[in-house]
Amino acid sequence: MQPVESKLVETGFPAHHWRVEAPLPVSYEVRMTTGVLDPSNPALLDAGTVVRAERLRRFVVVDAEVYAIYGDNVRKYLEHHNVEYRLCVLPVSEETKTMESVFTVVNDLDSFGISRRNEPIIAIGGGVVLDIVGLVGSLYRRGTPYVRVPTSLIGLVDAGVGIKTGVNHGDHKNRLGSYFAPTVALLDRDFLATVDGRHISNGLAEILKIALIKDARLFRLLEDHAELLLAERLTGQTQTGDLVAGEVFSRAVGGMLEELQPNLWEKQLERVVDYGHSFSPTLEMRALPALLHGEAVTIDMALTTVLAEARGLVSTVDRERIFRLMRRLRLPVWHPLMEAGLLDHALRETVRHRDGLQRMPIPVGIGAACFLNDLTAAELAHAAENLRTLHETGADEVIVTDVGGRSDADGNRLIDRGGLSSTWQAIHWASLPPGGLRVEDTRTGTDKFCFVLSGEGALRVDEVSHDLRPGDLIATRAGAVHRFANQGTEHLNWLMIEVPGGVA
Repeated sequence: MQPVESKLVETGFPAHHWRVEAPLPVSYEVRMTTGVLDPSNPALLDAGTVVRAERLRRFVVVDAEVYAIYGDNVRKYLEHHNVEYRLCVLPVSEETKTMESVFTVVNDLDSFGISRRNEPIIAIGGGVVLDIVGLVGSLYRRGTPYVRVPTSLIGLVDAGVGIKTGVNHGDHKNRLGSYFAPTVALLDRDFLATVDGRHISNGLAEILKIALIKDARLFRLLEDHAELLLAERLTGQTQTGDLVAGEVFSRAVGGMLEELQPNLWEKQLERVVDYGHSFSPTLEMRALPALLHGEAVTIDMALTTVLAEARGLVSTVDRERIFRLMRRLRLPVWHPLMEAGLLDHALRETVRHRDGLQRMPIPVGIGAACFLNDLTAAELAHAAENLRTLHETGADEVIVTDVGGRSDADGNRLIDRGGLSSTWQAIHWASLPPGGLRVEDTRTGTDKFCFVLSGEGALRVDEVSHDLRPGDLIATRAGAVHRFANQGTEHLNWLMIEVPGGVA
């Protein structure tokens, strides 16, 4: 790195007043790769280092749910390269995205000990883990390099590519945080093969955000290939799917970085990438654990699309296209908490956060945006009521995804998903090959009923194993940790029915 010119200005003689000017350059790399945990791929060990030390040491923080799937791969990778390592396996959720988790990582880091400049911390997981480890890196010894390896779609296209870090405090999302760039972000979409369908939709919300405010071509790609992207989890199992997913990633990540680079520290508070993030932070925290981040963002985007339509900025035809695509991407457009009290509070919080002005991004057609500073409470309430009506009008629409076609990478086919709010319900058909293992998401806030269609296996719920045979029906409560294992010689097939938490 070239030295940065600094300047010290003295006033008076003898000097009694100094002004220090020292620009802080930022340089980090965002790189697409494949097989990041393949021992033949050196990217993970090379990331964040200038020279290879003779003695390789790494402190690695891994999301607990990611570790359940990829833990052996992480260990084998590090052991193959003779790395001395410590794994910090961190159970994470929005509820545990707090300073307590930061302290957990710091205590483990202190115990292991690292070279401050030559042994970067490695963070492997979704956006929550990346935010926590980024904050640790910014605080530990006033700055310790770290590497991001996002494993969720929202991490790959949003949380993993910027420089913001943070944790929640009280009922405020990301109230404590910093701007601290990783040395490298390694984006490997192979991880998406094991991400459940709801979290794929969750990440597609942030891709849709970029499409709506700056990239009409990206919107058309989503519109033309929504079902294919969902079915293949953007992993490119077919030639068409690979070409589409590749362009979607390039446009989404590149579009995000184009907006971030000239304004990394948010000195300019009018940011189009804040679209969908005016009301969603309050909604998301109030609705926990019912809504994921991208779902809350989509509801925010739906509301502001209705606002834009009322002001003549978005045509009714385009608003219908936007809402139809949201539903096809299995994203919600409304939530019962979207009422005047929450919206008024959220708007006040947004104005404080944006230094006294609303600075609210709002779409202009599809692919452009402008900013509002004159939104009134009455206008907001009217838009919320219109949104509720539009939701109720479209709530009976049944969307079927590829029921008659081939299954996705894990054998899943989403048959139906409705409500997408407090009345969430979903039916999945799933298949697991002989010897296969599947860890189901535990943070959806839904009870689940598993009906075994064929094959034999086991379902481990909160460390208790249950045999699975055709005709069995097993109920699991919201938040229960459960894993499917196929112990037979043929595919294990089952129906999974999700209903609001508290029913099972």
